[in-house]
Amino acid sequence: MAEQSTDPEELRLRILHALRNNGRASYSRIASQLGIPRQQVARIVQQAIERGELRLTVSISPDLLGHERFAYLQLTVTGPTSPAREALTAMPETTFVADISGTYAIDAEIRVGPDPHLRDTVDTIRALPGVRGIRTHLYESIEVNLYSPLRTGRTSFAIDDADRIIVQHLQQDGRASLRELGDAAGISPSGARLRLARLTRHGAVKVVGIPVRGARSEIPSLGVGITAGGRLEDAIAYVRTLGPEFLAVTVGDYDLIATLSADTSEDLVDLADRLRSHPEVSAMDTWANLRVVKEQYGEGDRISASPRRRRDADPAGSPRPAGP
Repeated sequence: MAEQSTDPEELRLRILHALRNNGRASYSRIASQLGIPRQQVARIVQQAIERGELRLTVSISPDLLGHERFAYLQLTVTGPTSPAREALTAMPETTFVADISGTYAIDAEIRVGPDPHLRDTVDTIRALPGVRGIRTHLYESIEVNLYSPLRTGRTSFAIDDADRIIVQHLQQDGRASLRELGDAAGISPSGARLRLARLTRHGAVKVVGIPVRGARSEIPSLGVGITAGGRLEDAIAYVRTLGPEFLAVTVGDYDLIATLSADTSEDLVDLADRLRSHPEVSAMDTWANLRVVKEQYGEGDRISASPRRRRDADPAGSPRPAGP
């Protein structure tokens, strides 16, 4: 068993970090790694959820949602930002919305379908109350996203109603038991396990523990726009070593856009300094995400794949026949 940390805050952060990539990670395994009882891990996670510091949910692949184009927007706003912010948050095309520092008041990530969906969405945002201007950065590719599956190209991946119900249930409770998932979908627990394993294995969904950064005073994450000084591949490789939450290759004012986070302000400043000093980076802009108001990668009822029964489904994963 690993040596137990004596700092309660460090212990809490290590537990929450362990859930970022896999919101269904075994509490027993986390406890063994940290040298503490499993019950302590479960208690810390439950307290974080009750305090609004952590959200355990499922994110959905862009392919299943019919998303083809992705963009990052920075908005200048005249007057109060709340009308534009609230409208952005309500839009199904936005996956991320935050109040930010600097020249721009709000930033947002949008994911849309085929053209002209992108143009129409930007036009809609341009007409929101108080919006004076928009700077648009198109994503050529997303290289890292801790809280969402990446594009896989599997646009023909087929799901059925039972899969949809499992995904929708996980959006409400990312750690719902297999029995709960099975009961909701009308299948056995083993069937729910097979279906969830299949969805995860194919990159269709990802169960994640997303920090609710706007719930209380915390060190804000840092948005970074990067201009590469040499080969783009080398810049991407270096940014990856900094453990970004998000990294995208962009078309626009920057070659890359990244989100960096840390447990302390000193660590965050150190990450920015290391990035700024690297020879593969010729220039960079930074902005603090002061308050993240939306971080939600898809709704289960918007999955676009046709809801037909899968021909390759294991019999244990087939829906139970209706009762008499």
